[in-house]
Amino acid sequence: MKLSVSRFLAGVAAAFGYIALATGASAATVVVTGFEAPVAMPSAGLWYGADIRDGGTASVVDLTGLGGNLESNQPLPTGAAKLTTGLANNDKAEVATYADFGDAATVLSTAIFGYDYYKQTVAGGNAFAAPSMKIGVFSATGTGDNYGQLVYEPNWNQPGGGSQLVPADAWQAVSIDANTGAGSDASGGWFWTGGFELANGAGGPPLRSLAEWATAFATSDPTDFANARIVSLAMGVGTYNQGQVGYFDNVSINVPGGLSTTFDFQTIPEPTSAALAAAGCLLVGARRRK
Repeated sequence: MKLSVSRFLAGVAAAFGYIALATGASAATVVVTGFEAPVAMPSAGLWYGADIRDGGTASVVDLTGLGGNLESNQPLPTGAAKLTTGLANNDKAEVATYADFGDAATVLSTAIFGYDYYKQTVAGGNAFAAPSMKIGVFSATGTGDNYGQLVYEPNWNQPGGGSQLVPADAWQAVSIDANTGAGSDASGGWFWTGGFELANGAGGPPLRSLAEWATAFATSDPTDFANARIVSLAMGVGTYNQGQVGYFDNVSINVPGGLSTTFDFQTIPEPTSAALAAAGCLLVGARRRK
């Protein structure tokens, strides 16, 4: 499954009037119970299988009973999202949610993003890969080169600089502000998939903080970027990341004075026998009253 850029952009542009998420001082938590099939006009709050290729999979799972750090230290009980790839280079698992998250210059310069991830050790798997975060930047009034994604990869954001092995078999908490990764274009921060007159980083440097990218876009393509919006938030494991089993949860975006949303990935629990009995009693009572 893959949601094409053209279909997605058409949907976002048409839907700007009604796909804004929670705004204002209060924070909202959105429970995500699964991933929808891609559609041309996405709905706010839902997550979609944006780019699931070949042997890649994406699901929301219950961690109850799995034991170890995966269950005992999960950030939000009792579920999480799970991404996997096989051993083929073209396997990919990317999921995304689409909305008008706000003015791109403002969001990139002030927002705090976060998520928790767990990388499971898999024999023969790429030890540098782990669930990554992507931010979609789009200008509906642009002249062509007006869309791209900023990508936060854990391997580029480990202590020591450069691309490092990602910690495995333990939950990792990520908090990213506007200045995370600032100062060095060779290590730390986000890479760019191309757009706004800036080239595709091909999975690596230049790496910049969000605030530095905002400055770069305003310099390279000031006309388009002046009207740009943040239109998607995605999590994924890309191609050439073979043999991955990764989990993520607690995905958040917080724009001071504006949107504040946390996504809790959670399965719908099966009703217990007690709950079913209580529901039966309510139904019988309702029939008697009628």
